[in-house]
Amino acid sequence: MNGRWTQFVALGDSLTEGIGDYDAHGRPRGWADRFAEEIARRQSGLHYANLAVRGRLTADVVLTQLRPAIALEPDLASIVVGMNDLIRPAVNLTRVCELFDHLVATVAGTGAVVLTATLPNPGSVVPLPGLVRRRFGRRLELFNEHVRQTSARHGAVCADLADRAVRDIAGWSEDRLHPGPYGHQLVADEFLELLTGVRSGAVLERPPFDVATEDGVREQVRWFLRSGGPWLWRRLRGRPEGLLVTAKLPAYQLLG
Repeated sequence: MNGRWTQFVALGDSLTEGIGDYDAHGRPRGWADRFAEEIARRQSGLHYANLAVRGRLTADVVLTQLRPAIALEPDLASIVVGMNDLIRPAVNLTRVCELFDHLVATVAGTGAVVLTATLPNPGSVVPLPGLVRRRFGRRLELFNEHVRQTSARHGAVCADLADRAVRDIAGWSEDRLHPGPYGHQLVADEFLELLTGVRSGAVLERPPFDVATEDGVREQVRWFLRSGGPWLWRRLRGRPEGLLVTAKLPAYQLLG
């Protein structure tokens, strides 16, 4: 699907905000920035806005990002969301799927090319009890299949991240909840290849496998104290990550 795009808007949660991949000033970069920068380089310019905010549910994206995105009149938009719904102990999966369909249908209805993605399974690198791992895995499979079907129905370009990108520990950041720079570049390249037929050619050193990635009891405890526990505590207190965070690029920035 080769073409030229003038205005790209990214909607979603922490994955699209760029958590796990930071620039020299400690600000989230992520796959969407990497993707937009490469598109801008190839065609000598692109207006780019990023409305994604960490911790947002699919309903939040509908309520707080959909109208601003439409107002920006993009000809290219990405909608990657759902993980924060799926990791909740209880979720109305039917409703989440309906909301995702509404997002894609609404943005595609403007004539914009829409990018979507299935979600990779952090359960492969996060130490979880077997029952929890299986229950979450099944929930994720059902949602990902809905993403594929919805994308096909509305003509969206779907990157199957569940199948191809961020497959092992090297793709994830230290918190095991978000991709690291290497993983974010893999995601950007998946979209670039689908949209243009050519990956970026960016070369990032693959993070080495070491003892810190092993799933022994000591490392599970270390991960829980460092990342899993604080993440769970914020949710139990009703203060999910990103409660006071706003979109990093609510208006267009000209790249290239």
